Amino acid sequence: MTKRLAIDGAHRRRLYLFRHGAVDYIDPNGNWVEDPDNVDLNSKGHSQATAMATMFASVEVDRAICSGLPRTRQTAELVLGSRDIELEVIAELEEIRPLKGEAEGDYDIFADVAYSHWRAQDFSASFLGGERYQDFYARVSAAMEAVLLEPNWNSVAIFAHGGTNAAALGWVTGLGLEGFGLFDQATCCLNVVDFDTDDNGFVIRKHVRGLNITAYDPAKQNRHAGDMESLAEKLLHLRTRQP
Repeated sequence: MTKRLAIDGAHRRRLYLFRHGAVDYIDPNGNWVEDPDNVDLNSKGHSQATAMATMFASVEVDRAICSGLPRTRQTAELVLGSRDIELEVIAELEEIRPLKGEAEGDYDIFADVAYSHWRAQDFSASFLGGERYQDFYARVSAAMEAVLLEPNWNSVAIFAHGGTNAAALGWVTGLGLEGFGLFDQATCCLNVVDFDTDDNGFVIRKHVRGLNITAYDPAKQNRHAGDMESLAEKLLHLRTRQP
C-alpha cells in the first residue's frame, strides 16, 4: 500500500479492526459448548463474513493479524479472500477469559453476563470469575502498542473479538476501561482508525473514521441489544425450561 501523508508531513497509518462473525456458544440441546475457544463460524457467521468481503474487496492492506482462535482465523480468510498476504497470529488479542466452567455455575445473569462490561473500571472486576478486566486491558493495549511500533506496514487488518475490540477502542480513544460498555461490537463488524506518526514513529494524532460498521445491517435497524445481552436472554430461557 502506498504510504499516506497528512498535510503536515506526518505518516498516516490505518487500522482496520474487525470482530469475528457469528458463532454458537450454546448447542441445539441448550448446553454450553465444551470449549468456547474452539467454536467455528456458524452459517450466519459465514454469510456475514462473505458480505463483509464484498464490501472490503477493493481495500488495500499490507499486513493482516488474527488472535489465532478459529473464529477469527476463519473470518479473516473469508474477508481477505484471494489477497496474497500472510495471516499472522498474536495470541494476546484473544478474548477476555472466563473461569472454565463458570458459565454453568452460580452467577448473576444481569450483572455478570448481560452488563458485566459496565463494571470493567472496578479494580477487582473480572469476567465470569476469570480474567480481571484490568489485566485483560493491559495485555490488549500492550499488543496494540507493539503493532503500532513496528515500522513495516502502512495499513493493517486485525481480526479479533468483541471484548478485545472494546479494549482496543478504549486504548485508541483514551477512555480505557470505561469504553468496555460503551463500544458496541456486532458480529463481523469493522472499525477504522488512522494514526499520524512523526519521523520517530511516535503517535501525534488519532482519527476514528468508523465504528461498528456491518455489511449486513449498516443502519443497525435490527440490532436492539448487545451480544452479551442476547446471550443472557438465551440463558434466561434455558433456566425457565429447566425442571
